Amino acid sequence: MKWRIIDSGKASAARNMAIDEAIFNQVMQGKSLPTIRFYNWQPPTLSFGYNQKIAAEIDLERLEKYNFDYVRRPTGGRLVLHYDEVTYSVIAPTEQHLSGSILQTYSQISQVLLAGLKNMGVEADFEKKGLSAQHQREPANPCFTSSSRFELNFNRKKIVGSAQVRKNNTLLQHGSILLNHDQSLIAEFMPKLTEEQRNRFANLLKKKSVAINQIIEQPKSYHEAVQSFITAFKQKWAEDVFVISNSLSKNEIEKTKELERSKYGSTDWNKRK
Repeated sequence: MKWRIIDSGKASAARNMAIDEAIFNQVMQGKSLPTIRFYNWQPPTLSFGYNQKIAAEIDLERLEKYNFDYVRRPTGGRLVLHYDEVTYSVIAPTEQHLSGSILQTYSQISQVLLAGLKNMGVEADFEKKGLSAQHQREPANPCFTSSSRFELNFNRKKIVGSAQVRKNNTLLQHGSILLNHDQSLIAEFMPKLTEEQRNRFANLLKKKSVAINQIIEQPKSYHEAVQSFITAFKQKWAEDVFVISNSLSKNEIEKTKELERSKYGSTDWNKRK
């Protein structure tokens, strides 16, 4: 398989999700190469899953005081704080490395991410079990309070959280790789909590999540971390061809603008019930 790798750096919440969907649409139509994208968020953002209700996940008044943003993802999963991290997306036909079930493709991509973490001196491991029954019953719990099968942990603390959507034999998997912050700040934005509950929840998130630079002695920059993951893709999928690209195609740029305006930047999408 021939891949395109893009490091698009920082963008707004609406634009980041619009770019992922624009690429997804173009790959689905055979108009763009399968794509691995790395990106970051400006301002920091709370993203929530396709099927979640924003009122149950986020206190928007508290979020506004921090000047943070929010967006509904096109994928499932739960609440994630994107704050000084490395976000990745893998967009490709469901063939070769990425054929098989959702769990099988999670495993394939996680093996690459595991190698990328190891390149930085982080000895992470796979989550071997699924979500506990408690977390299956409580979808409002943020993503990093528990690990799904094949997500990545360090000393039982989650370091990578991912979600996937499929359509017409094409997949979009994107995920949050914690770089400088754990997920404890999410507690500030959870709705209908007393301060005591908020503090307890923050402590839980500190116990359940960890960032790369909280583990290693010599901190990595965003660009150093991205390079470690690019190297890992080339190592693990060595028979593939990788092309570094500096920009989206013209069609992707036009579709991104349309999706940013009409979907991911809209109240109808983000606050729908």
